Amino acid sequence: MKKLMLCSTLIALGVVSLPNYAASNAEIINQEEAIKAALGALNIEVLGIRHDKPDTQWDVFVKKDDKAYEIEVDALTGKIVAAEEERLAEIKAELSGDLSHEGVIGDVDK
Repeated sequence: MKKLMLCSTLIALGVVSLPNYAASNAEIINQEEAIKAALGALNIEVLGIRHDKPDTQWDVFVKKDDKAYEIEVDALTGKIVAAEEERLAEIKAELSGDLSHEGVIGDVDK
């Protein structure tokens, strides 16, 4: 459902468009491939994702051009809790498990 919302948003913004014809008996790409293509069109690379159990959210890490971001998504509602620019070193630490939760020892932003 969340992936469908992303695709719908990209279509509404005019970032991607749908063809005026329906493919018949053609092999189509799956949703994940479509999302990857859409994000690639905006030069956005998904670095990783992890479940933050203490905050009941998903932390999604992305990179656009030379900047990296953490997007926190409520694991129950799918709503964006926060989106902030992060240093790549902190993102790597979070994804490797060296940093499990904001504010603990090893947080390179502190």
